[in-house]
Amino acid sequence: MTPYPEAPVLVDPPAELFRVERRDPPLRYSRIRAEDAANDRGGNRFDVPGGGVLYAATTAQGALAETTASFRPSASILARMAAAGADPAELTGPSLDASWRASRVIRTLHVRESLPFVDIEAPVTHTYLTRHASNVLLGQGVQNLDVATVLGPSRLLTRGLATWLYQARDSSGYPMYGGIRYLSRLNTAFECWAIFEGATSEVTDERRITIDDPDLRAIASEFSISLV
Repeated sequence: MTPYPEAPVLVDPPAELFRVERRDPPLRYSRIRAEDAANDRGGNRFDVPGGGVLYAATTAQGALAETTASFRPSASILARMAAAGADPAELTGPSLDASWRASRVIRTLHVRESLPFVDIEAPVTHTYLTRHASNVLLGQGVQNLDVATVLGPSRLLTRGLATWLYQARDSSGYPMYGGIRYLSRLNTAFECWAIFEGATSEVTDERRITIDDPDLRAIASEFSISLV
């Protein structure tokens, strides 16, 4: 008889997480409407219809990378600029300016009294979800869950898996999971966390984002983001 894992790999988040967000309100959960959840280009990667998800990273650089990704120079922008005769040294994307920095802060938070998080990067978790959440996979034309599909561009798949985990209940009818541990698609060195509504999170510190912030400058250098 073929052995199957009885549960996904479970982990606890570190004591300190980081989040880049607007000044008010703090720790605002991401929410998506059911009709928007059907749009592969809408919402965030692990949003759950009918519930809130708070996104955070293990490092400040990870949080900054996730929230500044739209400032990366895209291939289409670079091609248009080159076709217009721009100097190669001037080829860049939209600038991350002072108004963006002034309207946001880097907050440190702590998740307490939380249920365990599902490590969605673990092969055992892939095997477990392939067996138990097969309807989610088949709905997206996926036969086996693996690293490539989890890190792939399909938000319908990742949101479907997040919804399945969010709705999972034990024999007494209680939620089983506090959220999802995942890796950034921008750089898999960045560990990220999707915190399901119901977990208790509290802000423990915050700092302004300045143009000379070393974490911001590191991310800007890595992804060729223009700071002005």
